[in-house]
Amino acid sequence: MRETDSDLELRIATMDDAEIVADLEAARDPEDPRDPTMLRFWWAARAPDEPHLELVAESDGAAMAFVGAGHEPWETMPKRFGWIRPLLHPTIWSETRFGRLVDAAESWLRDEQGGIAVARAREKLPDELRIYEVRGYREVRRSKVWELDLVAGREKLLAGAQSSREQMEQQGVRLLTLDLDDGPDRLAELYELTIAAERDIPTTVPWRTAPYDEWHRFWFQNPGVRDDRFWIAREGAKMVGLSVIGFPPKRGAAWTFFTGTSRSVRGRGVARALKYATVAQAIALGAQRVRTNNDGENAPILHLNAAMGYRLVDPVIELHRELNS
Repeated sequence: MRETDSDLELRIATMDDAEIVADLEAARDPEDPRDPTMLRFWWAARAPDEPHLELVAESDGAAMAFVGAGHEPWETMPKRFGWIRPLLHPTIWSETRFGRLVDAAESWLRDEQGGIAVARAREKLPDELRIYEVRGYREVRRSKVWELDLVAGREKLLAGAQSSREQMEQQGVRLLTLDLDDGPDRLAELYELTIAAERDIPTTVPWRTAPYDEWHRFWFQNPGVRDDRFWIAREGAKMVGLSVIGFPPKRGAAWTFFTGTSRSVRGRGVARALKYATVAQAIALGAQRVRTNNDGENAPILHLNAAMGYRLVDPVIELHRELNS
């Protein structure tokens, strides 16, 4: 295609476009193809008060480009951060086309009175990073994507799961899946534990505390999550930890969505035991690999990943740009 062709006629995306946008993401990163069912859910699960934009350009029924952007309600943020996500099919990739997508996202954010544009890009996509940098974006944080080979590491991982479970039993900590928990207020406990653990994750863009209904919808209407695959830890009557792997219904690797513990039990191996429990279950379910993404300054979880045998796949770089500069 010539750069003057009308191959990037962007239109408003609908829920029905989730499948072709997921295919576009899979073309950009075949090693981690996006599951269309999960993408449709992420779109549908957004907070009702979160302004957002989705644009798509297609050719012969396939998505060639996508522009996503959004922000939290401004009254909830000390600074007006807004995120952008431009995607371009590798078969038509060019600096000019990708720049147009960035322009479209930034223009929408400016119309929304946004102050700082936040973009995230894999380190293995240097052409995209270069375009951001030329436009004035600067690296602020980076997270690390890890992958665990469940086939090659099977015996070691199962042994680790057994020994860590025994360690928890010695400490009086029970590991169980949420469907087996009979706590009368288990969901309220889980909500409080999750929110508290999220607040301890290093970040530059502030975390928004989701209200209970929004949190519940995110976790328990999620097509990749089930109660019998959602692991928790209890010490006595108190819920002190959780870890959950999301299993995409159609394609792609399983991902550890979240692992967290109460401050009161940190340093006792509870997070390790929970992660091992989820991994042992993933092996039993026939999964071949699990991925996880952690902030680059979250030293405890990075150390745990390395000890379990995760290998670093690719950093995700978070870049910021002042929109009025």
